[in-house]
Amino acid sequence: MMIKSWYDELSPAMKTVAIALGAIALYGVVLRLLPLFQGAEAIAFRFVSEDGYLLLTVSRNLAIGEGMSVSEGTIATNGVQPLITFVFTLPFLASGGDKIGGLVGVGLIMVAISAAGGWAVYRFVRQTLAVQSELWVWPALAAVVWFVALPTVAHSMNALETGLYTALAATTFTYFGSLMNRGGVYTRRDQVILGSLCGLCFLARIDGAFLVTAIFATRFLVMQFTRQLNFKDAVLEALPPGFLSLAFAAPWLIHNQLRFGSIMPISGPAQSLNSTFGGNLHLLPAKIYEQIFVFLPIPNSIETKALAILFCMMMVLAVLVPFYWLQFKNSSPMRWAAVAYGLFGLALMAYYGLFFGAPYFLPRYTFPLSPLGVAALVSVLLWAVTHLPKFETWLKVGAAAGALAIALVLTSQRYVLSPVSHDHRQVVRWVDQNVYDETWVAAVQTGTLGFWHDRTINLDGKVNPAALQARIDEGHVLNYVTASDIDVLADWRGIATWPQADIKDGAEAFGDAFDVLIADQEKNLGVQIRRGTILKAASSDGTE
Repeated sequence: MMIKSWYDELSPAMKTVAIALGAIALYGVVLRLLPLFQGAEAIAFRFVSEDGYLLLTVSRNLAIGEGMSVSEGTIATNGVQPLITFVFTLPFLASGGDKIGGLVGVGLIMVAISAAGGWAVYRFVRQTLAVQSELWVWPALAAVVWFVALPTVAHSMNALETGLYTALAATTFTYFGSLMNRGGVYTRRDQVILGSLCGLCFLARIDGAFLVTAIFATRFLVMQFTRQLNFKDAVLEALPPGFLSLAFAAPWLIHNQLRFGSIMPISGPAQSLNSTFGGNLHLLPAKIYEQIFVFLPIPNSIETKALAILFCMMMVLAVLVPFYWLQFKNSSPMRWAAVAYGLFGLALMAYYGLFFGAPYFLPRYTFPLSPLGVAALVSVLLWAVTHLPKFETWLKVGAAAGALAIALVLTSQRYVLSPVSHDHRQVVRWVDQNVYDETWVAAVQTGTLGFWHDRTINLDGKVNPAALQARIDEGHVLNYVTASDIDVLADWRGIATWPQADIKDGAEAFGDAFDVLIADQEKNLGVQIRRGTILKAASSDGTE
């Protein structure tokens, strides 16, 4: 009734806009639901990412009573983010551990989280634009463009924590902004809600610690700068929500320390093992650009070119500098939330740019900054067009239509017009056709393969502490593989170069134990088998 009443009060032009935006948002929902009606292949390989399958394997094992584990319950792991792992346990519980049935439930949950993320972005942008425009259409437009943009669909449907984390981050900063706008001391209710939101952000992803620190640091400094609270009172006020957020995080941190010897999940050290200081800095300009211009991502092939880096840096500065100037010039109610969000972004950039490895994950790790990015872009565009009154209407309409059109074309081309694909689909198919369920298989990348073939052992250490320790101690896993029950190595073609490219002193036994069966460049498939291993069919082309 409230929506109908709101709609009835709109002018005819605004009703048309509302219907158009609603239809595009609905398209974004249908796009995400489509694989659920296209059969098992689409359900399995349309959206779920390689690392998403790592997480889903743990979720399914939890549901069937094998605890937080991989490899048919034989290897305990904490190489996942806890909140979404437990959420995704629910559909596997409901389906009795059935893989396809569980994936359908996971898909529905991801769609719901995506919609919640869109609403969270709308609320954040609307409060951010409050002093520039009271029209609902601009935050709604920003939220719809964000919702249907190619990066958003990819990151919100990857079966990882990214969609949930981004929705929680936007919600937390929106709530923090409303508290800061009120000023004064927080009520007990305010402290409980803020502390709970911060705790959930941490459980959604461990780098939520940066988010929590940014929020409490901003609040504390503002209270000191404005003298609304003295030092002692500011500390005492921050303690309850701080302790509450720590209470959310403590069980996970204690579990990690007692069971695995470190508060950080083992996936972190595994991904940073071969990192170099500052090794990812050259990628950050393009990744931050993409969190602002979500509808127009930079092609991977050019993002490290000097001109592309310069272009991205200029575009980022051209949006963020005037955005923060406008926030403080207009005394925006969200200015301190924007500061906290910015500090969070700086912390992410410093950590992932300077100290982390795995550069291919940067788009996902920086995606929680996208609500701030789209808010900043809309804010600056609205300010800019008001200084061109003769063209203001046309510029607004043109920019809005252009952003929506680009987002829809890129997303539709990738997820509707292109065939269903997955980088590890060929590995799963070969193992399914050629390897018995009882045979132990291993790979460096075991997310997709490990979900579909239960007896799969991870070799990069992201979910396997023993493999990680072998990498740390010896620099390779060849001896670990040789001494294990592993009979088949199946992954991308690179695994077929073992031991020729990766042989190390003391690992000669690997070359004596395994033979290369497939090294297919075209299919990007490599297979090695232990001598004496029996396969369903020992063919080299993956057929029976």
